[in-house]
Amino acid sequence: MSLQLLYFANPMCSWCWGFQPVTRALAERGYAIAVALGSLGADRARPMRDLDKAKVREHWQHVIERTGQPFDFGFFEREGFVYDTERPSRAIAVVRRHYPALALPFLGRLQERFYALGQDITDAAILREAAGEFGIEGEAFQTAFEAPATAAEIAAEWRQTAELGVTGYPTLLALQPGRPQVVTIGWRPASDVLAVLDDLAAPQQSPNMA
Repeated sequence: MSLQLLYFANPMCSWCWGFQPVTRALAERGYAIAVALGSLGADRARPMRDLDKAKVREHWQHVIERTGQPFDFGFFEREGFVYDTERPSRAIAVVRRHYPALALPFLGRLQERFYALGQDITDAAILREAAGEFGIEGEAFQTAFEAPATAAEIAAEWRQTAELGVTGYPTLLALQPGRPQVVTIGWRPASDVLAVLDDLAAPQQSPNMA
């Protein structure tokens, strides 16, 4: 495929988990998809309250209704959980830096572990284990994960994403000459996304042609 795609996501964004079958379908069709990360803007300074859990549960229900993706609702039984998206984002940055082609499937695996399997992907041990599934040596991963430079990289990337005006996830752009073209802002089914990409990839007819 000639179109290069840029995918803005967060590993703990439920709509991005809903969009995961779409990105997988695009990858299977040969589209090159680069992963860019953004913040959910969540308050990472305190554990989730009952009100916070209720809001998240509502989001999850909407995603299930629209996408059919699996969710483990045991998540809501956790006490003292801090919805810290920085740590799994940092893990993705480590994988992406050394193995760019693994960034998208690694993101999908973290989403699966969190949403479908009920695992805590804010836990460094879980992140290291997930990286090991992709053949990444544990000690090397841990060293890069804990490096101040990696935390700085994510902080800078989150700022850049916000400065670009990307505030909702998933957001998918096609990197065409001239300016990026929006494929979708927010979840859309694979059929809609593929239709947009087919239109973008089609030769544009000259207005002077009959």
